[in-house]
Amino acid sequence: MPWKNGLGMTTELAVSPVGAGLNGRPFDWRVSLAEIETSCEFSLFPGYDRSILLSEGAGMELSFDSAPPQRIEQRYQPFNFKGEWQTYCRLLNGPVRDFNVISVRAKLTHACEVVTSLSSINWQPNSGVLLIHCFAGGFILEGANDRRIELDTRHTLLLAKHAGSPKNVLLKISAIATDMVAVIVKISNL
Repeated sequence: MPWKNGLGMTTELAVSPVGAGLNGRPFDWRVSLAEIETSCEFSLFPGYDRSILLSEGAGMELSFDSAPPQRIEQRYQPFNFKGEWQTYCRLLNGPVRDFNVISVRAKLTHACEVVTSLSSINWQPNSGVLLIHCFAGGFILEGANDRRIELDTRHTLLLAKHAGSPKNVLLKISAIATDMVAVIVKISNL
């Protein structure tokens, strides 16, 4: 789908509530992969917090009206900024793809953690959602409803919030291949 400002394209991986988007129905949170073909301005999202991770390409430099510039050339390193900041993206050496998380500041908080090997996740199903996106290598997730879930490269798993669930669930990620890279996104109520 086109960006809100029409200057790029994004693939929406998940959004809440279902059916919300850039069509006038506001979302509480959204996770997407954006294609940036040329240097340009980012869309504004007043009242939202944003996180961005470079997943492909040589990188970019973000210039803001309200903060110092940020050079993003290291893959899979989360960078957080405010959705209302005027943001200009200058590509360093050709197109890039980035992973984006946007959540409404008044209701939610989000955090991104990149994992590359065996990892444990403490998840609270009654207070938030958990999204895991596999950039490379694939992994196995155990502990979600006593199931074993395998996720391949470029696949995304969303574990939805649901009331009445146990307070804490311990999940285990095991790499299928040595080059495994995944991002864990926790979106929680304030």
